[in-house]
Amino acid sequence: MSVPSDADERQRKIAELEAQIAALKTQAAPQIDSPTATRDVNIATNQTVDNRSFGTLQLRDDATINGVAVGINLGRIVYGRDPQEDERRRIAWYLANLANKLVQLPLQGIDQRPDQSNQITLPQVYTMLSVERECDLITGTLTQIQPYFTEDAVAQRPWAQWTQAHLRPEYSFDWVLPATAISKWAITEGRIARQQQIQGQADIALGWFAGATPVDITGSTDQPVAFVARRLLATEALLERKQLVLLGDPGSGKSTFVRHLAWGVAQLGLDLPNAQQSLQGWKVGQRLLPVLLPIRQLAGQLAGNHRASAEQHVRTALLNEVAKLCVQGLDDALSEALGRGKALLIFDGLDEVPIDGAPGVATRAITLRAIRDFCRLYPRNLAILTCRTRAFSETLREDLGWPVDQLAAFTLGQIRHFAPAWYTALRGKLQEGQVEQLSQKLIDTIVASPKLRQLAETPLLLTLMALVLLNRGELPRDRPKLYEEILELLLGQWDAVRDGQRLGDAIGLPDWGSDRFRRLLDKISYDAHLAATSGDGRGRLRRSDVRDELIEFFTTAQVANPGDTALKWLAYIELRSGLLAPDDDKSYVFVHLTLQEHCAGRHMLLHQGAAALVVQYRADDRWREPIMLGLGVAQQSRPELVERILTDLIDPEETGNTTKERVRWQRDLILAAEIGVDRDWNYLRTQDVKVDRIQRDLRRSLAILLNDPIQPLPIAERLRAGTLLGDLGDPRFPVTPEQWQAQWQQHNRSFGQPNGYFCYVPAGTYRIGGWDEGDPSADLSLHEFWITRLPITVAQYRVFMESGGYSTERWWTPEGWRWKGSRDAPWRWDKPQHTQPNQPMSGATWYEAMAYCNWLSEQLASSLPAGYAIRLPTEAEWEAAAAWDRTEQRRIYPWGAADPTTELAIYDELKLAAAAPVGCCPAGSAACGAVDLAGNVWEWCTNSHQAYPEQAALEIKDFTRNVYDVPLRGGSCYENSTYVRCGARGWNYPGISNVDDGFRSVVAPRLNR
Repeated sequence: MSVPSDADERQRKIAELEAQIAALKTQAAPQIDSPTATRDVNIATNQTVDNRSFGTLQLRDDATINGVAVGINLGRIVYGRDPQEDERRRIAWYLANLANKLVQLPLQGIDQRPDQSNQITLPQVYTMLSVERECDLITGTLTQIQPYFTEDAVAQRPWAQWTQAHLRPEYSFDWVLPATAISKWAITEGRIARQQQIQGQADIALGWFAGATPVDITGSTDQPVAFVARRLLATEALLERKQLVLLGDPGSGKSTFVRHLAWGVAQLGLDLPNAQQSLQGWKVGQRLLPVLLPIRQLAGQLAGNHRASAEQHVRTALLNEVAKLCVQGLDDALSEALGRGKALLIFDGLDEVPIDGAPGVATRAITLRAIRDFCRLYPRNLAILTCRTRAFSETLREDLGWPVDQLAAFTLGQIRHFAPAWYTALRGKLQEGQVEQLSQKLIDTIVASPKLRQLAETPLLLTLMALVLLNRGELPRDRPKLYEEILELLLGQWDAVRDGQRLGDAIGLPDWGSDRFRRLLDKISYDAHLAATSGDGRGRLRRSDVRDELIEFFTTAQVANPGDTALKWLAYIELRSGLLAPDDDKSYVFVHLTLQEHCAGRHMLLHQGAAALVVQYRADDRWREPIMLGLGVAQQSRPELVERILTDLIDPEETGNTTKERVRWQRDLILAAEIGVDRDWNYLRTQDVKVDRIQRDLRRSLAILLNDPIQPLPIAERLRAGTLLGDLGDPRFPVTPEQWQAQWQQHNRSFGQPNGYFCYVPAGTYRIGGWDEGDPSADLSLHEFWITRLPITVAQYRVFMESGGYSTERWWTPEGWRWKGSRDAPWRWDKPQHTQPNQPMSGATWYEAMAYCNWLSEQLASSLPAGYAIRLPTEAEWEAAAAWDRTEQRRIYPWGAADPTTELAIYDELKLAAAAPVGCCPAGSAACGAVDLAGNVWEWCTNSHQAYPEQAALEIKDFTRNVYDVPLRGGSCYENSTYVRCGARGWNYPGISNVDDGFRSVVAPRLNR
C-alpha cells in the first residue's frame, strides 16, 4: 500500500480547486448585454437572483459542505500559500458564522404576525444600491447612442427634448436596476472637426462628464456629439476608491448594504454557488477576509485602556468581532490578511458615536482618527465607513481624507424590483395571488402619489410601506404618520390573543389595551436614545431600569402589586413584543433605531417642556431625526407648538434675552426652514400657523446668512441654506421687471460698495490678457459700466419665458431665432436638479442668454442712461470686474492671491451634481462686489474668442451656428481649481447647450459691431 506523497496531495487539491472554479464559472452572472458595457467588473443583469436557497449554512465539524472542503481559495489568498487544515477550518467556520449572523433581515422584528418572524432573509429582498456618482458608458455620435432610445424618440423628437421617458424600458430608471439604467446623457450640437477639439474642451463642453473618453468622429459635419453615463453601484464605488466613506440619510440602506456586502464576500470566500452573482458589481473572483465592526463598539474600546495606541485599539476591536462569532485563534489569519491587503474592513455607523463622547465612549473625532491611522498602516486593504450625511462634517472629512460617495435615492426601477421580492419572501404566509396583487398595488400607489414616491426613495420607508400595506390595506402619505401606523401594528400584537392570552390578560389587567402603554414606551425610548449604548445607536435598556420604570408606572396607575405586574409585563414582551428585543439576559434594545427615534421624538414633543427640549438638543445631530418625527406627531394636536419652535429658532435672541452666537443662530435658521419643509408649509397654513410671517423672517434672515462675508458656517451648510432660501423665495436678486427697476434705481458709482444688485466698475484703461508668461496682452479703454452682483438665476429667466420669450422674435438675434426653431425652453429645463429657483441659469446657450438680455433691456429702457443697454459683458468688461481692485492692481483670483478653497469658490472639490444656489461664497467676491465670478457656472461673453485680447472689448452682436468662437469665463462647479483664475478662458458654439454654461448681465454702452 503506497502512501500519498506531498506532491500527490497537492495535485489532488489542485484538481479539487479546478473543479470548484469550473462550477463557479458555470454559475457566474452574465455580462450586461448592451452596446456599451466597458467596465472591468462583473455587473449582474436585471434578472432577479433566486436567493431563496440562501439561508443558514451548515458546516460539518471538518468545515465541509456536502463533503467538499471550503475556504481553500481564501486561505491561499490570506496566507500566500496552501493553508494548513486547521487554518482552513478556522477561516471557513468564521465565514460561515458571519454569513449566518448577517443573513437574517435586520427588520425581522417588525412584523404583525409572530409566526412570520425570521422567515425573511436579507438576500431574498436585497436590492442593489447605487451612489450618486456616474461612470461613462459611451462618447460618440448621436447615431451611436440611438440604441438606448425608443424608435419614436429617434424618428420624431428633436434630441434636445429627449427625457427619461424616451429611453427604452431596458435602460430607464423607471423600469430597471442601476446596473443598466442610464442616469445622464449630454448631446452637443454643431460641427466637431477634430477629435482633439473634444479632448481639449472636455472640461467645458462636457460639464459633469469631464474626463470622458472621446471617440474619433473625424470628418463629421453638423453631427451632434453624445455622452452617456450610468450610476456606479455601491460595490463598484468601493472597488474604485479602495477606502470609501459611504454617506446616506436615515434609512437609506447604508448598514443594509455593508451587511449584504460582508455576507456576500463571506459566501464567496466559502466558494459557494451563486455567491458571485449575489455580489453585483464586485470584481469576479475577488476573495477577501471580511470583518464588520460597528463603530460605536470601537468608540467604547478607545475609551478604555489609554496606554494602548489607537491602532492597537482598532485591532483589538476587530479581533473582538471575530471572537464573538465563536472563532478563536484567527489572529494570525487577520494579521496575514491585513499585511497582504486581503481584508475587507467595514466600519459601520460613525453617526452613532456622540460628537463629544459619553461615559465609556470616545468622541466621534477621536474614533475617526483611530480608524484613519489604522488604515494608514494597512493601505492595501479595502475599507468602507458608513455615516449619516448630516453627521459627516467638513472637519471629519478633512481629518479622514478618504473619498466620499453618497447613496442615491431609490429609483422606481428599484421599487419595482423590491416589491415582488418582499412579498414573494412571504409567499408561504399569503394566499394564492396575493403576492402579485400586493406588489402591484404598492407600486401603483407609489407611482400615483408624488409624496409617497418621495417616501419610497428611502429603502427603510419603502419596507415599512410594504408592511403597512400588507396589514392595513392603505398607505399614509406622511413619514411620522407612517411610523405611527407601524407602532400601532406592533402594539396591536399585544392586544392579539396568543396562546389564549393578550397582554392585558397576562399582567392581570384584562381591561387594559396597548394604548395605555404609549407614554411609557415614549419615555423608555427617550431614555434609550439619551444613553445610546448599543453598537448601532440604539440604547441598551437594562432590564432592572425598565422594571423600575414599570413599577413607577403601575404605582402611579394605582395597580395592585406593581412589582409583580411589572415582571409579568416583561415576561410577556420578551416572547411576543416585536418592538423591544432582548439584547442579552440583562437588557433590551428596540428592534430598529428608527422606532426608537420616533418614540423618543414623541416623548420630546408631547412633553410639557417640548420647546425647551428642542432647544436643548437641537445642536446634536443624533437628535435631529427625533425632533422632526416628534413634530410630525405633535402637529396634529398642537400646531401652535410648531409655530412657537419655528419662532424661537428664527429669533436671534436666546431665551433670557441673550444674543445667540452667530453660528448657532445661522444653524437654527437652517433647522427652522427644514422643519417648515418637512411639516409642509401649506398644511401649516390650514392649521392657522402664521406661515407668512415666519417665511418673511426666514427669507430675510437666510439672506443675511448667505451675504455674511465672515462665513462662519462650512460650505455644505451654506449650500443647504441657499437651497432652502430658493424654495422660500430668494430676495437677493430682482425677478420681475418691477423689481429690476427698483434695483436699478438704487445703483451708485461707488466701486466696491454697491447699493443693491448692480456693482459699479469705473471707466479707465485696463490691461486685458497676458496672464501667463508669453501670453499676449492689450491695454483697452472701457466706459463705466455696472455688472450684476450674481449670475442670472432660474427664477429670473422663468419670467422671461412667461413673458413670451420663446415666441417673440424681436428679442432674438437673427441667427438665434433661426437656431431656436420650435424650441420653447432651454436644455434640461425639465430636470429639477438644474432648475431650482435660485440656481444660476445653467444650460442656456449664447443665443438664449442674448435674448434674455435684450428682453430685460427693453423692460428697463426708459430708466437706463442714454446709449446704454442691458447685455452680455465682453471679456474685457468681465475681466475688469473680476480682477481689478480699488488700487488698480490686477488679482489672480477675484478675491485676491490666496489659493482657492471651497469657502471662496464653487468648483469640483465639492463633487456637486449640479450648480449651487447663487452667492454661497461671499468671501470670494471680486473687489467690485460681484459674487460667483469664479466657479459655479461658466459665463457667456460677447466678443470674438479668437481676437482676444486685442479685440476683447468689441461686441459681436450675433454668431452663426457653426462658429466655434464664443468665449466663456469663470470656470464652473465641474472644473478643478485652475479654472477659477481670472485669466482662465473657455469657448464654445453659440447654440451648444451645456449643463454648466450660465451668464450674467451688464448695464453698459451699446457697442457698434
